[in-house]
Amino acid sequence: MARKISRRQFFGDVGKIGGAVVMGSIAGKALAGEWEQGAAEFWNGETFRQDNIDVSREAEGIVRGRIAGEWKEFPTVRLPDAFLEWNFGARIEMLDSIADMMRGGSGAGPSLAGPHNAAMATWGGERRDSLLTVNNAFKGMGMCPARDRIGGLIERMRDTYDAPMPEKVAGLRELYSDASNFDTTKLVSLELYATPSFETHTFLNLMSNPSTSLVFLDSKSYEVRGLAELVHPSDSEASSYGRDIMTYTNLAHSYFHGDFPRLFPAIIVHVVEVFDNSPGTGLGVRIAPSLS
Repeated sequence: MARKISRRQFFGDVGKIGGAVVMGSIAGKALAGEWEQGAAEFWNGETFRQDNIDVSREAEGIVRGRIAGEWKEFPTVRLPDAFLEWNFGARIEMLDSIADMMRGGSGAGPSLAGPHNAAMATWGGERRDSLLTVNNAFKGMGMCPARDRIGGLIERMRDTYDAPMPEKVAGLRELYSDASNFDTTKLVSLELYATPSFETHTFLNLMSNPSTSLVFLDSKSYEVRGLAELVHPSDSEASSYGRDIMTYTNLAHSYFHGDFPRLFPAIIVHVVEVFDNSPGTGLGVRIAPSLS
């Protein structure tokens, strides 16, 4: 029989796991050597500036990326309604399950499947431990707050940071119940592990080539292709919106997992194409932008 744990135990464990994973990785960097270094130098002290993506026109629906040495212009697209219904629906269902568990019901904790975890494929940056540059890594993936909402959402999250967990869960449920809270041309994540002494494959690839593909594992499966923008917390040249997204994404990460010793760089995926990869029905057909 599965062991039933209390609300305090569950969220205490979640916080410990989140902190332990990151702190363990930071401690492990003392063991990192020349194998975990890229061929190119991207760091200026403790910070970096990505120079292969131009988001100065992202509000107009245009991003530019330097891919294979050539600058190209890409129109961004909204995530289609079917994707949003699946994404928000699964998030709300997960929050309801957590709320039920906290009340002593049969609800369960977060699932590894669904919209929160995406396999992120990247390529192009060389690291000394591999002859190939292609890489795939699971990333916690979130929705991106809309430009006109993000300031208020940051303030709200800070105000409720130490609130009881049921209040946090209810607030997140309200957030995901209104799609207008989000900029649906973007998805967001964090680069948790890259430092000057330990450069992840994802980091090196995106600094060399901003193109990426995200695949979500679920019975309804989607692939999102786009250009990924890295925003370091110390990057004074990033746009105000980009810095707000970095702040929000770090807050959202620690909202459940607890405090971390530093802020992490944000990964902002500007959506260019969406495919329905569902077995038997989607089969990898592009659904955004429409083929017709």
